Amino acid sequence: MLNYKKEIIYPLLAASLLISVVMLSLFYTMYNLNRIEKNKDFIDKQRFNIITLRSAILDAETSQRGYLITNNATFLEHYKESKIQAYKTIDDLTKDGHEFPALTPIVEKIQRLSDDKFSIIEASTSVQLNAGSYASHLSLSKDRGRVVMDNIRLALMKADVILLERRNVLNIHMQTTIRDSIIAGVTLALVIFGVLLFSYLHTLHLFKVILSSSNKVDHLSHQATHDPLTNLLNRRGFENKLHHIHDNAIIEKQKYAIFYMDLDNFKTVNDQYSHEIGDQLLITVSQLFQSCLREQDALARLGGDEFTLIVPKFKDKDELETLANRLINALKNPIPVENSMLSVGVSIGVAIHRSDAFTPKKLMMAADKAMYHAKNSGKNKVVFLNKAAAQNYKPLDSAHH
Repeated sequence: MLNYKKEIIYPLLAASLLISVVMLSLFYTMYNLNRIEKNKDFIDKQRFNIITLRSAILDAETSQRGYLITNNATFLEHYKESKIQAYKTIDDLTKDGHEFPALTPIVEKIQRLSDDKFSIIEASTSVQLNAGSYASHLSLSKDRGRVVMDNIRLALMKADVILLERRNVLNIHMQTTIRDSIIAGVTLALVIFGVLLFSYLHTLHLFKVILSSSNKVDHLSHQATHDPLTNLLNRRGFENKLHHIHDNAIIEKQKYAIFYMDLDNFKTVNDQYSHEIGDQLLITVSQLFQSCLREQDALARLGGDEFTLIVPKFKDKDELETLANRLINALKNPIPVENSMLSVGVSIGVAIHRSDAFTPKKLMMAADKAMYHAKNSGKNKVVFLNKAAAQNYKPLDSAHH
C-alpha cells in the first residue's frame, strides 16, 4: 500500500528545507555584499572629505597670501568661503567617527591644527590691516603657519592611510563573499536540478506503484467476477451483467433473451476419465461457445457444466433459434482432449424478456424451466419457454446444478 507521508509529503518537505537552506545562504551572502559595498562607499566618502579639507585649507592659505601681496579685499572673501568649507568638512568627518574609532583621535588632532592654522592666518591678516604689508611680524607668522600646515598634511595622510587599509580589507572580504555567493548560486541551481530530477524519477515510481495497485485491484475485481477455469463470467459477474443489460433494455425499450445451457453426457465423461480431463473439456467447450457469439453477448459459467448466455438487441425469435442451433452444432463433432476424443452435447432453454418474464430473477427461472424441458424431451436441443413447458416443469435433480 502506498504510504503518502513517506512517498510524497516527506520528500517534498526535505526538498523544501534543502532549497530554503541554500536560498538563505545565498541571501546572506547578498546581504554581506550590500553591507561591504556600503562600507566602501562610506570610506570613499571620507577619503573625499580628507581631500576636500586639504584643498579648503590650502585655498584659505592661498587667499591669505593673495591678500597680503595685493591688499585686495576679494581674497578675504575667498578665505572666508574656504574656512567655512574646511570646518564643514571637519564636521562631516567627526559625525561618522563611530564607524572608524581609530580615525577619531586623528580627526580631533586635525581640528586642533586647523584652528591653529586659521588663527595664524587671521592674525597675519590683522597685522596687514594695522601695520601694513611690510610689518616685521609677518615673517614670524609665516614660519609658524608653514609648520602647522605640514602637521595638517601628515595627519590627513595618516587618516587616508587608515581608510585605505580598511578599504583593502573590505576588498578582500568582498572577493570572498562573491566567491561564496557564486558557490551558493551554483549549489542552489544543482539542488533545484536535483529536486526536479528526483521529482521526475519519484513521480515515475509513484505512477508505477499506482499502476501496479490499479492492476492488482483490476485483477482482484476480475477474479471476483470471473470463473478461474474458463475465464468466463461467474455467477456474480453474470448477475451484475444481467442487471446492467436489463436496466438498459428498460431505458431503450428493447428485449433481451437468456439462454440457460446444461452440457449433456458431461457427468459420464468426467466419471470415466478424470476431473482434470473434465476441466480441459469445459475450457474447450467455453471457447467453442464464444466463437459463435457476438461481442455484446455475455457468456457465463455458473458452476459445474452449467452455462448461461445473455443475448441483447436481437431481431426476432428466429435469430435466437439460429444462435442456439449454432451453439449445439459447435459440439456436434467429438472434442479432442489430450489423447481422447470426447463427445458431449448441450440442452438449451431460452426465455425472452417481456414475453416470458419481466424481472431478471424470474427470467432466469423461466430459462431454467425451458432447459429442463429440453433435457426431458431428448436433450441436445433448444426449447423456448411456453405454457406447456411451464406446466410440465419439475425441478431438476442435482446432476446438472
